[in-house]
Amino acid sequence: MAQAARRVPARASLLRLCGAPAEHVDHKVRHRGDKALLLSWVNLQSLCAHCHNSIKQRMEERC
Repeated sequence: MAQAARRVPARASLLRLCGAPAEHVDHKVRHRGDKALLLSWVNLQSLCAHCHNSIKQRMEERC
């Protein structure tokens, strides 16, 4: 995913959840092996480490 992080446009460099600088690229919808979702740029969002490792994980536990 590091390669994808370098390709995310600069305008997406601020996190969608908290506004902090982005450090991770995350799939909005779990791809669960679906290559279309895995490779879809529309399914990517930028997240800071805190939101990726805590907030997003809690959101996914509910699903």
